[in-house]
Amino acid sequence: MLLGLTWKLWINLMGFNLIWALSIFIGNDALLWIAVLLLLHFVFVAKSWIELPIVLVVALVGYSVDYILTIAGVFRFEQAQGITPVWLFFLWIGFCSTLRYSLHFFSEKYRIASIAGAIAGCVTYFSAAHFGAVELPLAPVISAAILAGVWALLFPALLWISHTMSQYLSKHICL
Repeated sequence: MLLGLTWKLWINLMGFNLIWALSIFIGNDALLWIAVLLLLHFVFVAKSWIELPIVLVVALVGYSVDYILTIAGVFRFEQAQGITPVWLFFLWIGFCSTLRYSLHFFSEKYRIASIAGAIAGCVTYFSAAHFGAVELPLAPVISAAILAGVWALLFPALLWISHTMSQYLSKHICL
């Protein structure tokens, strides 16, 4: 155990950070490697039949928010074939695979999650913009305000959906 996290939680956190780096620096060319990392998560996680639908539903919610922000002009993806690049959805799956594991600390601590989401959301998107994975065409203060507001609501919402689905599926799926 290191800093209160088991080695499995550290692997989960490091796996997501690797997915983030592959997505941001390599983009769609890294999809095979990202898919392998996600597959490993679902192979080694306990009760993957519960984890998979939770991660996919929550990732779809998060991706939808990014899609709306892209259409609204908050984000611009130059290398995208459509509105958003494929790697963005895979990145959302990777992020959502941390909600019940390395980010479980925030589960049911929605005020703390809101503050953490506002800060980490801004830092993450500005980092991605710095490395050229996304453009933030609005003034930096406007982008920061929008991202902080969105993530102050989105992160606790994703945690709540994940927690609620986990409880429901654990009670109703007997495998």
